[in-house]
Amino acid sequence: MHSAEVIDFVDGSDRFVRRGRRGQAGAAGLYYRVAATVLLAGPGHVLVYRRPSTAAVYPDHHDVLIGGSVRAGETYRQAARRELAEELGIRTDPVEAFRLRRPSPVGPCHLAVHTARLVAPPAPDPGPPPRPAGPRGGARDRHR
Repeated sequence: MHSAEVIDFVDGSDRFVRRGRRGQAGAAGLYYRVAATVLLAGPGHVLVYRRPSTAAVYPDHHDVLIGGSVRAGETYRQAARRELAEELGIRTDPVEAFRLRRPSPVGPCHLAVHTARLVAPPAPDPGPPPRPAGPRGGARDRHR
């Protein structure tokens, strides 16, 4: 988590209240904004990616939502575009599909979900696959 990053704190109706540090909106009794994109990879297919091991939320898990916090002064769409470029090196123009209020591990947020078409496959991650979570995640279970 980039705790020094400044974001907009908003109320339950998504109206700007003030700016503050990322990760602190919930403690202030306010919401923050998140923009995420589902990449459509052809008829009936979406891109699934592995979150980085350094992610503050759900590290090493697989996900279909690519995104993150909306920075201070950014629109949801600008944040979605930036996150796709930062996370996967993909430059595209996402379209907002829907928006809703959600709880999150770091406080309540307004989540805008976008869609975008994947026109070229991203480069595969050369790293090893993550170890499964839970009681069957040990080395002994990998050889069954």
